[in-house]
Amino acid sequence: MSRLMVFALLLSIGSLAVPSAFEAYRDKFLAAPPEAVDAAPAVQTVSVAPPASTPSLSQGQSLQLNADMAGHFRTDARMNGMRVEVLVDTGATLIALDETTARRMGIVPAPADWSIAVQTANGLAHAARAKIRSVEIGPIRVRDVDALILKDGSLATTLLGMSFLNALDRFSVADGRLTLVQ
Repeated sequence: MSRLMVFALLLSIGSLAVPSAFEAYRDKFLAAPPEAVDAAPAVQTVSVAPPASTPSLSQGQSLQLNADMAGHFRTDARMNGMRVEVLVDTGATLIALDETTARRMGIVPAPADWSIAVQTANGLAHAARAKIRSVEIGPIRVRDVDALILKDGSLATTLLGMSFLNALDRFSVADGRLTLVQ
């Protein structure tokens, strides 16, 4: 069973690394206009730009993220208080981040922790399990979120996976918007 879960995780991470690599290449050569921010009466809408101020962190909050031109949801999150650009990835079981980002957040796996083999677009990589104390996007905050740390160069961007999304009351995608509700 454990091997099946690791295999599913490998497929999730690998399947998302290829589009991310393409997006990095495309973004170098195509200048896209920034997404517009639309405000809905009861919902805070957040575009791909970071929020201008520190949000309140009460329960019963919601926000919307607008899809970028490729249909992906990118935003800034705060992980252990540090700003991190993320790609919301419903195909990733866990949050996946590189070693440098984890180190900046105060997470440094021991050599023995690098025991999980994962398949990425760049080939086989080793990962370490971790727990992120706090992950915030706008007014949404989730504590003690499971994550995988991969060696630098294995990921094009930090993936915000289902270990975060499943901790919410609900999330949905409609009309190019991802709605998160806590």
